[in-house]
Amino acid sequence: MAALLLALLLAVPAKDPGRALAQRVQAFYAHSKDFSASFRQHYTYVAIGRTEDSEGVVQVKKPGLVRWDYANPDRRTLYIEGRTLWIWRPDDQEAQVKRDFGGEQLGSAFTFLWGKGNLLKEFSPKSVPTPAGLPQGDALELTPLKPAAGIQKLLFVVAKDGQVLASVVTNSQGDVNQIVFSEAKIDQGLPDSLFHFAPPKGAYVQEL
Repeated sequence: MAALLLALLLAVPAKDPGRALAQRVQAFYAHSKDFSASFRQHYTYVAIGRTEDSEGVVQVKKPGLVRWDYANPDRRTLYIEGRTLWIWRPDDQEAQVKRDFGGEQLGSAFTFLWGKGNLLKEFSPKSVPTPAGLPQGDALELTPLKPAAGIQKLLFVVAKDGQVLASVVTNSQGDVNQIVFSEAKIDQGLPDSLFHFAPPKGAYVQEL
């Protein structure tokens, strides 16, 4: 009898660590109303052998309000409000707007941040060692189940509570977009006005 019980226990598959990590991330952001964090971005253009570094602050509020403020090297702010995307460059007094933009166009690689999308429906998850140079945490590698625009592979470094500490996106050309988050805050009650943009009088506006 003991041998039979042991055989049955061994036959039960262990919980998939990659799947568990993806569920941890999904649950954290599904239960968060808003969050903000400082970020450092390092972009590698493989084909031309060039890198670009930037930093700033990202703020997100459900449902679907997003704001990225870049402080360096060029000041610019990206706003997503409903189906409208604004890119504002204050030093040049120039704005670009796309009025039929929807957050779903970004895919679950990003929309999970405001509680939309499903990582497990769009990606195959795998627990992997955390790459050197990234924050300490559990590393989750996500491979698209179907061809995805701009994403060949996605890696998250995940905290114990499910918060993403860093993301690394590799596109089909091999370019790598690495973002490290810090000083994260959740459920602060961010006002909607933070995510609204109206170009100032005299600014140049380009429709995308």
